[in-house]
Amino acid sequence: MVRKNTLTFWFVGYTLLMLMVGANIPSPLYSVYQQQWGFSSGVLTLIFAIYALVLIPSLLIFGQLSDRIGRKKILLIGLLISAAGSAVFALAGSLVWLFIARGLQGLAAGMMSGAATAALVELRPHHRKIASLVTSIATAGGTAVGPILGGILAQYGPHPLVMPYIVHLILFIPGFIAILMMNETVKSKSTGHWRPQRPSVPSDIRTPFAMGAITAFAAWSVTALFMSLVPSYVSSLMGIHNLAITGGVVFLMLGASAVAQLTFKNLSFRISMMSGLILLIVGLIGFVLAVPSQSITLLIISTIITGLGQGLAFMGSMQLVNEIAPANQRGNVVSTLYVVIYIGVGLPTIGIGFGAVWIGLYAAISIFTCFIVALATLMTVWIKVKLKTEINNLVTQ
Repeated sequence: MVRKNTLTFWFVGYTLLMLMVGANIPSPLYSVYQQQWGFSSGVLTLIFAIYALVLIPSLLIFGQLSDRIGRKKILLIGLLISAAGSAVFALAGSLVWLFIARGLQGLAAGMMSGAATAALVELRPHHRKIASLVTSIATAGGTAVGPILGGILAQYGPHPLVMPYIVHLILFIPGFIAILMMNETVKSKSTGHWRPQRPSVPSDIRTPFAMGAITAFAAWSVTALFMSLVPSYVSSLMGIHNLAITGGVVFLMLGASAVAQLTFKNLSFRISMMSGLILLIVGLIGFVLAVPSQSITLLIISTIITGLGQGLAFMGSMQLVNEIAPANQRGNVVSTLYVVIYIGVGLPTIGIGFGAVWIGLYAAISIFTCFIVALATLMTVWIKVKLKTEINNLVTQ
């Protein structure tokens, strides 16, 4: 039984990884769609952001529902919807298809993110830190692998707007089979009438939850910038047009995130969050300065620093929330965290996209950088002053 749970644990992590790979394969391809169908940067960010706009209500519904009916059913349906999203991308013949495909990916991610995170903790109940680490690495790793995989297959393979999605569908098969065979991890399920509730966090953990959630918001706002607009930023402002390279910038950032999480997995969540926020500040400032200096070296170094910061900030926030979430509300609390994350993915990206139309891409990204620098600075001070006291108060209750 222990061996089967261990195998299932890693396959749940694999399905979360493949979910994020599929959601991010299109990142370097948006510029190709943009050239092919002639839409603006504002429309591009709407295509990207529809993912978050569909994902948020999906999280609210299915995170709670997975607490009630179990993780397995939610994961299986989510896998099928994610596969449908890739299939629609592969068949896309107009702009409308991109919105539909992206919406399906958002629905699948909303269904699966909270359920998979909760299932990982339940499969390793005495090793929550490992479960949190697998969640954050699978999320960041999949978000990193998707763009580089999509870019390489599109640049060097046949049928550039089809082949990346076919490969993703094939990679999904082992995870689907494993989830189909897994045992349910929720031991006691309710059978009475159910209706969706507003996102909720128990009152006694709201302050530390807010620290983790805002830190994750900052980390994933930066990630969304890299996934949606940085390929265009690198291409138009630095004159680099190879899809593998523009996708590689996203991979480099999130690859550094995954490396940071593996290397510094034993850090306390307090130190991890503070270190990550400081590195985000340094990396983003360097990234903005790389354009006027036309320095590829500065671009690469800043991208790596930003990725390290994203990884540490997200890892720390996920560990914190998993640590404080009550067992019987874990799916709901984790889903609420993901809601905050995907508000960070959606809203700033839309703002930058339409800001780019009005004042230019460089100016829009510079304003966003100022916002994140201010937010990260305030959060670092708040965590340093208050988090340890809040956790001690929870322990003594």
